[in-house]
This record gives sequence, structure tokens and C-alpha cells, in this order.
Amino acid sequence: MIKELDIVTLTHDIQEHGLTEGSRGAVVHCYSDARGFEVEFLDEKGEEASVLTLEQADIRLDRITVQAQVNEILECLPEDLLAEVRDFAEYLQHKRTQKAG
Repeated sequence: MIKELDIVTLTHDIQEHGLTEGSRGAVVHCYSDARGFEVEFLDEKGEEASVLTLEQADIRLDRITVQAQVNEILECLPEDLLAEVRDFAEYLQHKRTQKAG
């Protein structure tokens, strides 16, 4: 689930705003229906380029950012919980494999 302050990437170009697929932005607001999001994109100078109202299909969580966040959490976990996280990740991978098959 996408939430406020998450870093997301575009799933397609939005040419009228000079944004291409893979452009990264920050979610600054989630609408109560959890289907609409206000996303702020910055230009190459780090200044606000645009804030767009987008739908779930327009964005996805930025994988690199999520991986970094998970790694931070893992660094602080005791060994017993770390093993539980590994087991859960293996369960999710198995579940995904079953869906694909």
C-alpha cells in the first residue's frame, strides 16, 4: 500500500509535464479512497517541478527506496525476528511462484 511520504516511480510517460516512465516523486497526499495520490516531482535542480494527481496505475513504490528501508529495519532486529522475516519472505516468494504457475 502506498502512503504519504513514500517515494514512487511513474509507470508511464507524462509528456505534458516533461516526466518519463521511471521518474521518481514523493507522495504528498493520499485521498481517502486510497486510489488517488498527489505526487510531487522535482526538477534536476531539486526544485518543485510539478505536483500531479495520479491514480494507483500511474505509480508504483520505488524498489530501491523500499529495499533501503527494509535493510534499515533488518539491521536493528534481533536474530530470532530476523529468522521470522526470512521465513516470511520465503513464504511470499512461494506464494508469488504459485500465482505465476
